[in-house]
Amino acid sequence: MSELFGSVVYAVSTVLEYYIFNNMSKLLQAHVRTVIGLFLTGTVYLSVVPIAIGQDASARAGSSSVSAPVNGEVERAKADVDRVERLVADGTLPRVKLDEARTHLADVEDQAVLTRTLYGLRTAGTMSEEEEANEMIAAAQRRVDRAQAFFDDRQNLLASGAIARVDLESVSRDLEDRQRVLGFAKDRLRLLKQLASMAENERQLERSAEAISWKHSVIRSDGNGSFSPGDLTAIEAEFQKKFRSTLPISALGQTLTHQSLGLDHKNRVDVALSPVQPEGVWLMALLDRLHVPYLAFRNAIAGAATAPHIHIGLESTRLQAGLGAPTSHSEYSPKVR
Repeated sequence: MSELFGSVVYAVSTVLEYYIFNNMSKLLQAHVRTVIGLFLTGTVYLSVVPIAIGQDASARAGSSSVSAPVNGEVERAKADVDRVERLVADGTLPRVKLDEARTHLADVEDQAVLTRTLYGLRTAGTMSEEEEANEMIAAAQRRVDRAQAFFDDRQNLLASGAIARVDLESVSRDLEDRQRVLGFAKDRLRLLKQLASMAENERQLERSAEAISWKHSVIRSDGNGSFSPGDLTAIEAEFQKKFRSTLPISALGQTLTHQSLGLDHKNRVDVALSPVQPEGVWLMALLDRLHVPYLAFRNAIAGAATAPHIHIGLESTRLQAGLGAPTSHSEYSPKVR
C-alpha cells in the first residue's frame, strides 16, 4: 500500500512540475476535469506498469536503475546469439536454437526501447512524437506479436496432447502482461499529446494577451519612414521655445540598456516624457506635423521599454520584417520595436 501511495504522489508531482515549468496555472483552472483525468491516468500508469514488467521497488525508484539491467541483458543476448551461431555452424546445436536466440535478442532490444520511452517518464517536450513515440508503440506491439505467436503455438501443442494445460498458463499470463503494456504505451502517447496541446493553447493565450498589452500600451506613427540625428535639432528648438526647457533626452543612439534588450537603437532617440502628460502630447503632435516616426510607451514593457517614454525614430530593425511596410498615420500596434 505504501508503494502504491508513493507512486500516486510521484505521478501528481510529475504532472504539476510540468505545468509549473510551462507557466500553465491559468489553464489548470480552465481545464480542471481534463487535468484530473491526466492525474488519474498517470497514477494508474505509474502504479501498475512496474508490476507488469516484474521489477522490484528499487527499480521503480528511477529510470536509470531500470535501464542498466536492461542494457546488460541486451549485451548478454547479443553474446548468446554469437555463441549459438558458432555452435550451429559446427553442428553442435540445431538451427532452431539460433532462431530462438535471435528472437530473444529482438525481444530484449524492444524492452530496452520501452525502458527508455515508456518507463523513462519522458515529457511532452523531450519525446519526439514522430520518432520516439512511434518507436515506443512499435516496440510494445512487436512484443505482443511475439507472445501471441508463442501462445498460438502452445495452444496447438495442447490440442495435440503434447503439453499439459498448466504449461499454457504462464504463456497466457505473459501475453496478457504485454497487451497491458501496449495499452499503457498508447495511454502514454495520448497523455503526452494532451499535455503538448494544452501547452500550445497556453502559449497562444499568452501571445494573445501580449498583443492586447502592446495595443493598449504603445502608440506608433511611421511618419515618412525616416529619421536622422540631424532632425533632432529642429525638434529640440521647438520644445525649448514652447516649454522654456531643454528636451529631456534619456538615450541618444545605442546604449547598454538597449544592447541588453537586443534592440537596435542606432540613430534613434528616447525622450523621458510620458505620452499622457502635456509635454508628451505636445511632442507627439509636433512629430506628426513633421512626419517623424515615433513610438510612445505609456508604461514599461518587458523586453522593450523600462519606463514610459517617447522613442523618436523607427522601431528596432530586429522586428522590422514582422511589421511590414511603414504607414503615414498614427496607429496602435501590437508589434513595436
